[in-house]
Amino acid sequence: LSSLQRKAIGALITIDVHSRDVLDNLIKDNITTPTSFGWSKQLRYYYDETDREVVLRQSNATFTYRCEYLGASMRLVITPLTDR
Repeated sequence: LSSLQRKAIGALITIDVHSRDVLDNLIKDNITTPTSFGWSKQLRYYYDETDREVVLRQSNATFTYRCEYLGASMRLVITPLTDR
């Protein structure tokens, strides 16, 4: 694998492990409704078909995704403190 491919795979694994941990915590904490704080505090992506754009939501905040590119750097490990 090239250096770029290793970085991309490493970033995907990091994001997938974090997603798994978030889901495990939602299940463990019995978060069952979209109005629960445990759900609303998560960064979520939605596609708005009317405006044809991706929207990010977390708690009471809403942002339009603007395709920011940060480069192919190594992703930091995501820990529970990262989510705070």
